[in-house]
Amino acid sequence: MWLIINTKSIVEKKSYVIAVDVGSSNVVVAVGTMAEGGVLNIEAVVSEPTEGVSAGMVDNSKSVGHALRRARERAEQMAGITITDAYVGISGKFVRSARYTDHVFVEDVDNCISQRDVNALMERMRNVKAADGEVIMDLFPISYRGDTGVEMKNPVGCYSKQLSSTYNFILCEHMAKDRLRRVFLDAGIKIKGMFTNAAVVADSVVSTDEKEEGVAVVDIGGGVTDVAIYFGGALRHIVSIPIGGSAVNADIRAYGIPEKQVEKLKTRYGSAVVDLTPDDIIQVRNSSRTLKPYLRLNVAAVIEARMTDIAEYVWNEIRDAGFAKKLTAGIVLTGGGAALKNVDELFHRVTGQEVRVACAEMGVATESLEKVASPASTLAVSILLNGAQVGACPVGIVRVEEPERKPEPAPAPEPAREQKPLTVNERYGAAKGTAAKGTTPAGVAAKPSEPEPAVQKPEPAEPARGSREDDYDDDDIAPSEGGWFSRLREKARRAFDEAFKNPDDSDDGDDY
Repeated sequence: MWLIINTKSIVEKKSYVIAVDVGSSNVVVAVGTMAEGGVLNIEAVVSEPTEGVSAGMVDNSKSVGHALRRARERAEQMAGITITDAYVGISGKFVRSARYTDHVFVEDVDNCISQRDVNALMERMRNVKAADGEVIMDLFPISYRGDTGVEMKNPVGCYSKQLSSTYNFILCEHMAKDRLRRVFLDAGIKIKGMFTNAAVVADSVVSTDEKEEGVAVVDIGGGVTDVAIYFGGALRHIVSIPIGGSAVNADIRAYGIPEKQVEKLKTRYGSAVVDLTPDDIIQVRNSSRTLKPYLRLNVAAVIEARMTDIAEYVWNEIRDAGFAKKLTAGIVLTGGGAALKNVDELFHRVTGQEVRVACAEMGVATESLEKVASPASTLAVSILLNGAQVGACPVGIVRVEEPERKPEPAPAPEPAREQKPLTVNERYGAAKGTAAKGTTPAGVAAKPSEPEPAVQKPEPAEPARGSREDDYDDDDIAPSEGGWFSRLREKARRAFDEAFKNPDDSDDGDDY
């Protein structure tokens, strides 16, 4: 029996945040709760394969909607809630960044920049209109400058006649955003906020110091590879390259390997660098249920060729943006494609930068790190972190309660049996111990035990030899000593002893 409760008293105890990452190959639903210190406890991370998304663009809303509902149901069971609202990420070639510079004159007659001047510049930026067919997803300042043209991180308190700033605008095509909204509308989930994947993915894998020194975060997904470049503590450039792990799978599939075996083969035996791959044979079961051998080096050669293309695309974007020599913290790889063996070494050979593979760890409680110990979960966790800064998601609390058990009716009392005098055989059998003393003969209802009264009874005289009066229960009626019944009982006893006499008294002859 499922009982759905949605009360303030329960919800206030835990602030839930739900994130959904609709990728080209999987839909990921993550549930987190805010813990002490501003970190997240990860309650559930669920991934469901999907079709109908091409390079981040939803092509079939029904297929994606089915995968979303399956992932939501699993996440609800794991977290014990009902999901009604969620924060969503979006990515694809339809997402881009653009810079815009504007200025305001300082109000103070002494030319001292105040917070009011900074806010006035922000308002001017908010009035910037996007191009036709696009919508502004986010905007934030990259740098501030005064009359001298020197860059200022915090302009408040500096002296200048005017304050100028360059803002980074994240733009997305209306059509892509509307298609994604349609998927969530059909699934019955309200979008509480939408983030650009490339603009938030770094928040769970790189530190503030790394963003200050200069770092490029590369999220290798199924159909899209997102690149985010940070320098001076600000997001300077983002780009979505429409190629990812699905292209590698397609190349492997072209060599006759069944589609269902491709992903398993790539993750378990694949390598992005041929000269770091063992020279052995892989047995793959094909559609005819027979094992077919493949040289592991050949599979690695296919993977290396396609991953080299992706690495070169990434490096060209970094170089064209002017940050080839500014990445002191190097390149950080994450996403499902980053789980490929030796992929960091491949990127290092192509770019010449320090490269590492990272999983979500920033802002995650220590006890939850094991749940997100895969690069494929990084984006969902980053969306959770950004959603937590906006506000918690309303949820329903699901409690599993056992069905109410009806009391079993008490058994009807057996009708009282009329006690009749026992026959000779019945009484004699009881006397010989067929029923142990204190037990109830078959067919007679047992009486509840009662404590014996604390009255010392006089010990009865020792019965004569052959007597069985001490074997009778207290409830039985004892026969008198001198009547006909006593003589009949003694006669029966002698007959019984004669029939079953002691072997010592028998003849010495053997019986056959």
